[in-house]
Amino acid sequence: MEIWKPDQVKEYYREKNTVDEYIRNRFNEPLNKVEHLRQVTILNDIIEKNDCKFVVEFAPGPARVTTEIKTGEGVSIDSSENMLELAKERMKKKGKKWKFIHADILNSQLKLSKKADLLFCFRFLLHFQKGDRAKIYRQAANILKKEGLLVFEAMNGKIVHPVRKILGKKRYFIYDHLYDKPELFLELEQNGFKIIRLYPVLKHFKTQAILSRPLKFMNLNLEAERVIREIEKIPTSDPYQWVVLCQKKL
Repeated sequence: MEIWKPDQVKEYYREKNTVDEYIRNRFNEPLNKVEHLRQVTILNDIIEKNDCKFVVEFAPGPARVTTEIKTGEGVSIDSSENMLELAKERMKKKGKKWKFIHADILNSQLKLSKKADLLFCFRFLLHFQKGDRAKIYRQAANILKKEGLLVFEAMNGKIVHPVRKILGKKRYFIYDHLYDKPELFLELEQNGFKIIRLYPVLKHFKTQAILSRPLKFMNLNLEAERVIREIEKIPTSDPYQWVVLCQKKL
Protein backbone atom coordinates (compact mmCIF):
# COMPACT_ATOMS: atom_id res chain seq x y z
CA MET A 1 0.00 0.00 0.00
CA GLU A 2 1.47 3.38 -1.02
CA ILE A 3 1.72 6.37 1.29
CA TRP A 4 -0.98 8.87 0.32
CA LYS A 5 -0.19 12.11 -1.49
CA PRO A 6 -1.35 15.53 -0.14
CA ASP A 7 -4.49 15.66 -2.32
CA GLN A 8 -5.49 12.21 -1.07
CA VAL A 9 -4.92 13.32 2.52
CA LYS A 10 -7.16 16.35 1.97
CA GLU A 11 -9.92 14.18 0.55
CA TYR A 12 -9.60 11.73 3.46
CA TYR A 13 -10.14 14.49 6.03
CA ARG A 14 -13.09 15.85 4.04
CA GLU A 15 -14.97 12.52 4.17
CA LYS A 16 -17.91 12.47 6.57
CA ASN A 17 -16.99 9.02 7.97
CA THR A 18 -13.52 10.28 8.86
CA VAL A 19 -15.02 13.30 10.58
CA ASP A 20 -17.61 11.27 12.50
CA GLU A 21 -15.07 8.75 13.78
CA TYR A 22 -12.15 11.10 14.44
CA ILE A 23 -12.75 11.96 18.09
CA ARG A 24 -13.70 8.43 19.13
CA ASN A 25 -10.67 6.94 17.42
CA ARG A 26 -8.37 9.66 18.75
CA PHE A 27 -9.26 9.08 22.42
CA ASN A 28 -9.73 5.31 22.41
CA GLU A 29 -6.02 4.80 23.09
CA PRO A 30 -4.61 5.96 26.49
CA LEU A 31 -1.32 7.01 24.86
CA ASN A 32 -3.22 9.29 22.49
CA LYS A 33 -5.24 10.75 25.37
CA VAL A 34 -2.11 11.62 27.34
CA GLU A 35 -0.47 13.03 24.18
CA HIS A 36 -3.52 15.25 23.65
CA LEU A 37 -3.51 16.54 27.22
CA ARG A 38 0.22 17.29 27.07
CA GLN A 39 -0.21 19.23 23.82
CA VAL A 40 -3.08 21.27 25.27
CA THR A 41 -1.20 21.99 28.51
CA ILE A 42 1.94 23.09 26.65
CA LEU A 43 0.01 25.30 24.23
CA ASN A 44 -1.96 26.99 27.01
CA ASP A 45 1.25 27.59 28.95
CA ILE A 46 2.82 29.25 25.88
CA ILE A 47 -0.28 31.41 25.29
CA GLU A 48 -0.37 32.54 28.93
CA LYS A 49 3.34 33.24 29.31
CA ASN A 50 3.50 35.24 26.06
CA ASP A 51 0.17 37.03 26.61
CA CYS A 52 -1.16 35.93 23.21
CA LYS A 53 -4.46 37.66 22.50
CA PHE A 54 -5.17 36.74 18.88
CA VAL A 55 -4.51 33.15 17.84
CA VAL A 56 -4.77 31.41 14.45
CA GLU A 57 -4.97 27.68 13.85
CA PHE A 58 -4.27 25.76 10.66
CA ALA A 59 -6.38 22.60 10.12
CA PRO A 60 -8.37 22.37 13.38
CA GLY A 61 -10.02 19.10 12.41
CA PRO A 62 -12.94 18.69 14.85
CA ALA A 63 -11.44 21.32 17.21
CA ARG A 64 -9.66 18.65 19.26
CA VAL A 65 -7.23 21.21 20.68
CA THR A 66 -9.20 24.38 19.96
CA THR A 67 -11.99 23.59 22.42
CA GLU A 68 -9.46 23.53 25.25
CA ILE A 69 -7.18 26.49 24.60
CA LYS A 70 -7.40 29.54 26.86
CA THR A 71 -7.65 32.58 24.65
CA GLY A 72 -10.46 34.95 23.89
CA GLU A 73 -10.15 35.49 20.16
CA GLY A 74 -9.08 33.30 17.29
CA VAL A 75 -9.51 31.94 13.78
CA SER A 76 -9.29 28.38 12.47
CA ILE A 77 -8.70 27.64 8.77
CA ASP A 78 -9.41 24.27 7.14
CA SER A 79 -10.13 22.87 3.67
CA SER A 80 -12.64 20.32 5.00
CA GLU A 81 -16.14 21.73 5.31
CA ASN A 82 -17.26 18.67 7.28
CA MET A 83 -14.46 19.13 9.82
CA LEU A 84 -15.26 22.84 10.11
CA GLU A 85 -18.94 22.11 10.79
CA LEU A 86 -18.02 19.69 13.57
CA ALA A 87 -15.48 22.16 14.96
CA LYS A 88 -18.10 24.94 15.00
CA GLU A 89 -20.58 22.68 16.77
CA ARG A 90 -18.08 21.63 19.43
CA MET A 91 -16.89 25.21 20.02
CA LYS A 92 -20.49 26.42 20.33
CA LYS A 93 -21.12 23.83 23.05
CA LYS A 94 -18.08 25.21 24.89
CA GLY A 95 -19.55 28.71 24.65
CA LYS A 96 -16.48 30.05 22.83
CA LYS A 97 -16.56 32.75 20.19
CA TRP A 98 -14.35 31.70 17.32
CA LYS A 99 -14.17 32.34 13.60
CA PHE A 100 -13.82 29.56 11.02
CA ILE A 101 -12.59 30.01 7.45
CA HIS A 102 -12.98 27.45 4.69
CA ALA A 103 -9.79 27.65 2.60
CA ASP A 104 -6.99 25.55 1.14
CA ILE A 105 -4.00 26.61 3.24
CA LEU A 106 -1.48 25.46 0.63
CA ASN A 107 -3.03 27.22 -2.34
CA SER A 108 -4.94 30.25 -1.04
CA GLN A 109 -3.95 33.86 -0.44
CA LEU A 110 -4.85 33.97 3.22
CA LYS A 111 -5.69 37.45 4.49
CA LEU A 112 -6.98 38.21 7.99
CA SER A 113 -8.18 41.46 9.52
CA LYS A 114 -5.09 41.66 11.73
CA LYS A 115 -1.82 39.88 12.44
CA ALA A 116 -1.71 37.00 14.90
CA ASP A 117 0.32 36.74 18.09
CA LEU A 118 0.51 32.97 17.71
CA LEU A 119 -0.28 30.37 15.05
CA PHE A 120 -0.51 26.68 15.87
CA CYS A 121 -1.23 23.42 14.07
CA PHE A 122 -1.25 19.79 15.13
CA ARG A 123 -1.41 16.78 12.78
CA PHE A 124 -1.07 19.05 9.75
CA LEU A 125 2.41 20.29 8.91
CA LEU A 126 3.96 16.84 9.27
CA HIS A 127 1.66 15.39 6.56
CA PHE A 128 3.53 17.26 3.80
CA GLN A 129 6.80 16.96 1.92
CA LYS A 130 9.50 19.63 2.18
CA GLY A 131 8.24 21.89 -0.64
CA ASP A 132 4.70 22.01 0.72
CA ARG A 133 5.95 22.55 4.26
CA ALA A 134 7.82 25.60 2.93
CA LYS A 135 4.50 26.95 1.57
CA ILE A 136 2.89 26.47 4.98
CA TYR A 137 5.75 28.30 6.71
CA ARG A 138 5.28 31.20 4.28
CA GLN A 139 1.56 31.35 5.00
CA ALA A 140 2.31 31.32 8.72
CA ALA A 141 4.89 34.11 8.38
CA ASN A 142 2.39 36.26 6.44
CA ILE A 143 -0.27 35.82 9.12
CA LEU A 144 1.97 36.36 12.15
CA LYS A 145 2.93 39.76 13.48
CA LYS A 146 6.55 40.78 13.92
CA GLU A 147 8.28 38.17 16.13
CA GLY A 148 5.02 36.17 16.30
CA LEU A 149 5.07 32.58 17.55
CA LEU A 150 4.54 29.32 15.67
CA VAL A 151 3.69 26.09 17.51
CA PHE A 152 3.44 22.61 15.97
CA GLU A 153 4.51 19.04 16.73
CA ALA A 154 7.48 17.24 15.21
CA MET A 155 7.86 13.47 15.32
CA ASN A 156 11.23 12.08 16.47
CA GLY A 157 12.36 9.73 13.69
CA LYS A 158 14.76 7.87 15.99
CA ILE A 159 11.82 6.62 18.08
CA VAL A 160 8.91 6.68 15.64
CA HIS A 161 10.47 5.07 12.55
CA PRO A 162 11.19 1.64 14.14
CA VAL A 163 7.64 1.50 15.52
CA ARG A 164 6.04 2.32 12.17
CA LYS A 165 8.33 -0.09 10.34
CA ILE A 166 6.95 -2.89 12.50
CA LEU A 167 3.29 -1.84 12.24
CA GLY A 168 3.51 -1.17 8.51
CA LYS A 169 1.71 1.00 5.96
CA LYS A 170 -1.70 -0.55 6.60
CA ARG A 171 -1.67 1.25 9.95
CA TYR A 172 0.19 4.40 8.85
CA PHE A 173 -1.02 5.05 5.30
CA ILE A 174 -0.92 8.86 5.61
CA TYR A 175 2.50 10.45 5.22
CA ASP A 176 4.08 11.84 8.37
CA HIS A 177 7.47 13.50 8.14
CA LEU A 178 9.90 12.25 10.80
CA TYR A 179 12.68 14.54 12.01
CA ASP A 180 15.97 14.50 13.80
CA LYS A 181 16.92 17.63 15.75
CA PRO A 182 19.55 19.03 13.33
CA GLU A 183 17.13 18.72 10.39
CA LEU A 184 14.34 20.38 12.38
CA PHE A 185 16.52 23.36 13.38
CA LEU A 186 17.83 23.75 9.83
CA GLU A 187 14.37 23.58 8.24
CA LEU A 188 13.00 26.30 10.48
CA GLU A 189 16.07 28.48 9.98
CA GLN A 190 15.72 28.16 6.19
CA ASN A 191 12.05 29.12 6.39
CA GLY A 192 12.37 32.26 8.51
CA PHE A 193 11.84 30.90 12.03
CA LYS A 194 14.08 30.28 15.02
CA ILE A 195 13.41 27.61 17.63
CA ILE A 196 12.77 28.91 21.13
CA ARG A 197 12.07 25.60 22.87
CA LEU A 198 11.29 21.94 22.26
CA TYR A 199 8.77 20.41 24.66
CA PRO A 200 9.07 16.58 24.90
CA VAL A 201 5.86 14.54 24.67
CA LEU A 202 5.58 10.80 25.43
CA LYS A 203 9.10 10.79 26.80
CA HIS A 204 9.51 7.01 27.07
CA PHE A 205 7.15 5.78 24.36
CA LYS A 206 8.14 2.10 24.23
CA THR A 207 7.97 1.66 28.00
CA GLN A 208 4.74 3.63 28.22
CA ALA A 209 3.17 1.55 25.45
CA ILE A 210 4.27 -1.80 26.90
CA LEU A 211 3.17 -1.07 30.48
CA SER A 212 -0.15 0.53 29.57
CA ARG A 213 -1.27 -2.05 26.99
CA PRO A 214 -2.42 -4.80 29.40
CA LEU A 215 -4.46 -2.26 31.37
CA LYS A 216 -6.16 -1.06 28.20
CA PHE A 217 -7.03 -4.64 27.23
CA MET A 218 -8.68 -5.03 30.65
CA ASN A 219 -10.70 -1.84 29.99
CA LEU A 220 -8.72 -0.01 32.67
CA ASN A 221 -8.00 3.05 30.54
CA LEU A 222 -7.82 5.50 33.46
CA GLU A 223 -5.23 3.32 35.19
CA ALA A 224 -3.29 3.05 31.92
CA GLU A 225 -3.31 6.84 31.59
CA ARG A 226 -1.99 7.19 35.15
CA VAL A 227 0.91 4.84 34.37
CA ILE A 228 1.76 6.81 31.21
CA ARG A 229 1.63 10.14 33.09
CA GLU A 230 3.89 8.87 35.88
CA ILE A 231 6.52 7.69 33.38
CA GLU A 232 6.16 11.05 31.61
CA LYS A 233 7.75 12.71 34.66
CA ILE A 234 11.11 11.01 33.93
CA PRO A 235 13.43 13.21 31.80
CA THR A 236 14.72 12.05 28.41
CA SER A 237 16.57 13.36 25.37
CA ASP A 238 14.60 11.15 22.94
CA PRO A 239 10.82 11.53 23.26
CA TYR A 240 8.26 10.27 20.76
CA GLN A 241 7.58 13.84 19.67
CA TRP A 242 8.37 17.47 20.43
CA VAL A 243 5.94 20.35 20.62
CA VAL A 244 7.99 22.99 18.83
CA LEU A 245 7.85 26.64 19.90
CA CYS A 246 9.50 28.94 17.37
CA GLN A 247 9.47 32.61 16.52
CA LYS A 248 9.24 34.51 13.27
CA LYS A 249 12.61 36.11 12.55
CA LEU A 250 12.97 39.78 11.80
